[in-house]
Amino acid sequence: MMADFRCLHCQLMDLRIMERYVPGVSSKPLVPPRSAPGPAASRNAARREWGQNFFRSAAAARRFSEQLEDSYFPTGFPAGALTVEIGAGSGRVTKALAAAGRPLLAVEIDIHWARRLAAESLPDVTVVNEDFLTLRLPRQPVRLIGNLPFVSGTGILRRCLDLGPDLMRGGVFLLQREYVGKRTGVWGGNLFNAQWEPWYAFGEGLAFSRHEFSPVPRADTSTLLVAPRRRPSVPWSERAAYQRFAQEFFDTGRMTVGDAAHKVLRRGHARFARGAGVRPDDRLKDLTAQDWAALYRAYRDGREDRAGDPGRPARPARPARSGRRPDGRRHPRAGG
Repeated sequence: MMADFRCLHCQLMDLRIMERYVPGVSSKPLVPPRSAPGPAASRNAARREWGQNFFRSAAAARRFSEQLEDSYFPTGFPAGALTVEIGAGSGRVTKALAAAGRPLLAVEIDIHWARRLAAESLPDVTVVNEDFLTLRLPRQPVRLIGNLPFVSGTGILRRCLDLGPDLMRGGVFLLQREYVGKRTGVWGGNLFNAQWEPWYAFGEGLAFSRHEFSPVPRADTSTLLVAPRRRPSVPWSERAAYQRFAQEFFDTGRMTVGDAAHKVLRRGHARFARGAGVRPDDRLKDLTAQDWAALYRAYRDGREDRAGDPGRPARPARPARSGRRPDGRRHPRAGG
């Protein structure tokens, strides 16, 4: 275990994110992260600012952390995958994760809790006093877990997904129950899911009553499980183009594929939808990840065909109407 720990230490040193590490790993004391807005005036202010609602019991924290070992993750975790906890807080989840004996990077933005957790010197655990949204992670496969703040949960989740399915090998995130329902499609599809589901599957894990946390949050929570797909329906290298495509369709404000395609493509929208195996009257919210991938391929291939055919005549510009015929005489007025 010590050899693995030194290896992890060296990897992170290369990325210059060890400057704020714990006593025993670095001689420098923990200092507030540059991205933090400054020390909180009180613990209550910190709780409000960073959405700190911690598990009351070690048993509940253990039930939550054990989901990281669940069979929901079909691709498995490669040897040497680093576990990253987002928002370690009071350390209940950290201690449950540490019991597995794997290298663990515990990220905590609040220096108060980072110092307390560092002082416990848990084996194979490295504590970082940083904002996860700006933290430079090592370029290696990671497993991500965290009790995420409701207010910044979407931004943190997007940051995790941005790593790509080769590096982001699984995620277990505690979030507001209603939010987890959106991600798992309880109320139908949405732009966020359409943009990410070619590479990731979203599922719901264990639910926790709001009374299992201190202080008590305003809503019950549930676990969002994120797993990379074995066979992504769109190459990761085309992510930016695909996500722009999905954004463009949702931005039309139209409900059906045909109406949205008509506004985006202007011409041939019904043929485009049928060519992708999707009915023009299908609603955008009812499309599956496979439907979106098929539409994207039809859209991409159509653009490539048009761009790669220099002999194809351009659509002639419509001449401006001057009110006169070619012989110089005026057009007759309607009804005249």
